[in-house]
Amino acid sequence: MKIACLLGSPRPKGNSSTLAKRLCERAKELGAKVQMIHLNKLTYRGCQACMACKTKLDKCILKDDLESVLESVRGADVLVMASPIYYGMESY
Repeated sequence: MKIACLLGSPRPKGNSSTLAKRLCERAKELGAKVQMIHLNKLTYRGCQACMACKTKLDKCILKDDLESVLESVRGADVLVMASPIYYGMESY
């Protein structure tokens, strides 16, 4: 089994990252192949609505750090997405 784990937190030791890492560690113990990807460390652009992925290619036309991430997601049996929720936090 292949697992792609996308970590969306800018804090590598934050709560969402900690939970996802524990899940992935257990999956490895059970024999899964796990790839953890820290999105905050990558340089990429959002969708440009060029429609090339829908009309000319079967993948995104942009060549950036997200290219390998999209390939990992495409090849994964399981996708884990961990992102913090900052909405509603009290200001300090």
